[in-house]
Amino acid sequence: MTTTTLENDPQRSAYPLRPEDVRRDEQRRANVVEAELAQPAAEIGDTADSNRHAAAIDPAEIRDLSMFGLVELMLKNEHLLDRLARSRAAQRELIPRLLAIGLSAYAVFGATLATFFATARVWPELTATATWLSTRGAQLIQFARTPQDDLLTHWLDGSAPALVAAFALGLIGAIGVCLPSFYFYGLLAGVRTTMLHVTTLALKGMAASAIALMGALPIYFAFVLALVVFDAPHALVALVCYVGLALPFIAGLWGTRSLYLGFVGLADTMNPECRERRACFLRRLLFSWSACFTAVTPVMIFTLWEFMSR
Repeated sequence: MTTTTLENDPQRSAYPLRPEDVRRDEQRRANVVEAELAQPAAEIGDTADSNRHAAAIDPAEIRDLSMFGLVELMLKNEHLLDRLARSRAAQRELIPRLLAIGLSAYAVFGATLATFFATARVWPELTATATWLSTRGAQLIQFARTPQDDLLTHWLDGSAPALVAAFALGLIGAIGVCLPSFYFYGLLAGVRTTMLHVTTLALKGMAASAIALMGALPIYFAFVLALVVFDAPHALVALVCYVGLALPFIAGLWGTRSLYLGFVGLADTMNPECRERRACFLRRLLFSWSACFTAVTPVMIFTLWEFMSR
């Protein structure tokens, strides 16, 4: 481990350091120590450059990083972001930013989807889960024609804001429900981590899903506009609407991949004697958690949507 000794005694230095410079240097060295302690001694040489690069990023520099800068970092160097997420100081800066990226993207998606429904003169009618389970042949979601409604009708009666809030808050609720089990699975597999670190990785997966969704949204919106312009039949419009509702879950596969890679990378914190066996166990637990999260998320979104639409 290499550290730089700075002369901070005013009596022995011709250029004494300011107190804030000393604190910043101490924080940088603490980040270096933390990143290297999280890495086994046998593998420090393989990822030393990445660890030093992550540790060299001061929390103040992360604070100055714009949202688009963080998105660019996720797209270009996700491995560096995973290494950076191991720093406690960086976690406190990353969590609100990743949450803001996810919430804003899903809010934009919900607003776009509601605008498309209103433009196509259709709107989803929801059936309560209890009624759907007890009634044979009932449809959970069906799209009804609304030729008399204009673009602002569903915004004014609250049904469009309910759709936006369901997608934005439903995913947060699903993460909150599944997060304790995610943390427990990590400890069960022998990973050295904290609840704050697990939260950072979960929100990173959410932000990755949101970025993938924003990438697919223009293509989808261009296609549905063509259906509206050429007055496509109602059955085709309804089918495309169902695809729109499923689009966040399709994009969520990319977020699941991001979460999987970030958490599997923590296998290097395990005991070297049982790392190979434990890493295989960790991957199986992650698959189990992904299946649980995939099942909880649509239920959470639909429950919130149906409740707020009453």
